[in-house]
Amino acid sequence: MATLKLTLDTRRVKKDGTFPLVFKLTVNRSSTQIQTGISILESQFDSENNLVVNSSSLNEQLLKLDALYRTRLNQYILANQGHEKLEVAKKHVLNKRPDEVTILEFWNQTIEEMKNAGRLGGVKPYEQSLKAISKEINLNVPFRNLSYKDVITLENKLLNRGMSVNGMSVYFRTFRAICNKAINLDLIGYEWYPFRKFKIKKEKTTPRVLSLTELKAYFNLNISRENPRFLSWNIGKLIFMLRGINLRDLLMLTPKNIKGGRIIYKRSKTKKLYSIKITKEIQTTLDQFTPGETLLGLITQEQLLSSKCIEHFQQKLKVTNKHLMNIGKELCMDEKISTYVFRYTYANIAKQLGYSKDLIAEALGHEYGNSVTGIYLEQFDLELIDTMNDNIIQTVLQT
Repeated sequence: MATLKLTLDTRRVKKDGTFPLVFKLTVNRSSTQIQTGISILESQFDSENNLVVNSSSLNEQLLKLDALYRTRLNQYILANQGHEKLEVAKKHVLNKRPDEVTILEFWNQTIEEMKNAGRLGGVKPYEQSLKAISKEINLNVPFRNLSYKDVITLENKLLNRGMSVNGMSVYFRTFRAICNKAINLDLIGYEWYPFRKFKIKKEKTTPRVLSLTELKAYFNLNISRENPRFLSWNIGKLIFMLRGINLRDLLMLTPKNIKGGRIIYKRSKTKKLYSIKITKEIQTTLDQFTPGETLLGLITQEQLLSSKCIEHFQQKLKVTNKHLMNIGKELCMDEKISTYVFRYTYANIAKQLGYSKDLIAEALGHEYGNSVTGIYLEQFDLELIDTMNDNIIQTVLQT
């Protein structure tokens, strides 16, 4: 015998005084609970009629769940008469068809997959986007229930919150990626796609850059090894001389990344392969660090493999940017210095020195230009970029 009943779990009170609303599944006198994700006050539950008082929307949602679960339970009982088992019955009740998977479930599943695959850098925007969007629209629905109108509603709500256009674009690009993945996995057909008509807005921003004079002042600054800003100052120099390398990639470099007088690594974000010649100036700066498991010795192998790896990088970024900002103040610079400033500055200085956009883009790892240009650079990029990089470094170090 098997029964299903909506009930309030009064054993588990939440901080706000509400209790979880659950389905109690009983099979052969053994019971278990199926969570609904809804919590209400005890006074809000009509136990006689199994309804939430004065909430038609919640009741509608619960009635749909009840009907769905009962259908699945009946299917299980008919197929297993006399051999019913509680946990098997529960699994059957919760076993969703692809078109029943909710956006919220799929999004959380994607985040877990990214974590398990070690794609920790990409997890944060997915988590932040999910948190922000779920506050504005209901994501606990199957993909088919999301419409173009819902996406427009989301945009208006985010705008009313005072969010910037570029801030919203991050959320919408992540949301779009989730929808595209659902289509690719056949959870929903392409004819449903709400982003087909919706254009993600983006505003041009002027990246912060240092002038050549300011950059010279930064490189020529005399900071003693005992100064707490010493290593951050050298990190800034390395980011610039290594063609705008990302801080995380720089911290992850190991002695194995040095081959034949070059630093060879794959950027963690794009997986693009970089090969950078170690000039005398780069080597001198590298010598200021104490290498260990990593080239700079600022992060350990244990931290790299830790589940809190992303937190370690964020803390290093926070400390480094704080030191760089104080160095900028000391030099009376107009721009607030951060690790990203050196990447943008590298491109700006290269442009001032007359190098082509194609070559600069190739040095930074961007895709630029047509296929013919790409083929040309594939053949000659190392020599051309090495020469450009060395010229840029020498220009900065000239007094």
